[in-house]
Amino acid sequence: MSPPRHRVRPQHGVYALGALCIGLGLAHLATEGEGLGTGLEAFVICGIALLVVATGYELPNRPISRSGKWRALRLALTVAGSFALLALAVWLIWAMEGDRRELTFLLAFATTLGSAVGVRGGLYAVEADERLDEARDLTKLLTINQRVLRHNLRNELCVALGNLDRIERRDHGAETNEDVRIARAHLESLLETTDRTREIVSIWDTDQRETFRLRELVEERIEAVGTAYPDVSIATEFDDDPRVASHPALPAAVEEALRNAAEHTPTDVAVTVALRTDRTGAAVVEVVDSGTGVPKFDADAIESPEETSLVHTQGLGLWIIYWTVETSDGTFELLENEPTGTVVRITVPTAEES
Repeated sequence: MSPPRHRVRPQHGVYALGALCIGLGLAHLATEGEGLGTGLEAFVICGIALLVVATGYELPNRPISRSGKWRALRLALTVAGSFALLALAVWLIWAMEGDRRELTFLLAFATTLGSAVGVRGGLYAVEADERLDEARDLTKLLTINQRVLRHNLRNELCVALGNLDRIERRDHGAETNEDVRIARAHLESLLETTDRTREIVSIWDTDQRETFRLRELVEERIEAVGTAYPDVSIATEFDDDPRVASHPALPAAVEEALRNAAEHTPTDVAVTVALRTDRTGAAVVEVVDSGTGVPKFDADAIESPEETSLVHTQGLGLWIIYWTVETSDGTFELLENEPTGTVVRITVPTAEES
């Protein structure tokens, strides 16, 4: 087992930016003399720089994602650079009029002020964007549930109730037993649908992380699916054994991907499960089958911003995978396998990245 990697975190970048601004203030004090005015100018610069450092200290507790924190840092650097260029332009105007003083103060003050404005404003902007994305996700989730309740559940109930009406109108016999069997099957399907809908809502509503040994997790899910589908052969290609920090429902999501492949793959063709780490250090699980593939309307429903009357899923297994990966700050992809079949790709951050 390799030792844990010490990665640079967003707050380290903010600390470095604050230290740079403090350095600019001290450099101004050292190069412009020891007068009271110079001391006050350096004090102002260093005071603003401390605000940048304080922002770095509170950054880990901000309710935004890791990528959002990096984005806020990039915004801070952009604003600081813009302020510095603006200060340089002002000084050039003064220089053309014969006044070449205060260059170091203008650059130091503008850079520091831009850093403070950029890092604080960037955090608020990124947090607002992520809250907006979260609201859109919630709208999508509620729309899915509304479609399930209005379409899937209603259809299942109509079939079950229709068969029960026929039971009430005639004598008991062989046909009655068949109607009871059909009604039971549809009611069980209805129960499964409601359970899966509730599971999806529970996944979205749980803000927790759990650490998994991904190879061990995948092997356990393969064993479970192999028991349920004994005629399906599952091959493995494990290139790595990453440790991941993800939503607690990750085992269920991996099992859903395996079950989907097992249900749509001929018994004489193996399902392949690959496990690796990509170039960014994230863990990747791929489930490859050679079956009929995921129906186009299922794939379109996952990709579309909302479900419409023409785009809806027959089952909810893909949504369990989608929301588990989405809430784990990962990515979920449905790709076509050549010449036939589907590739389900799940990418989640490793424990070190998280």
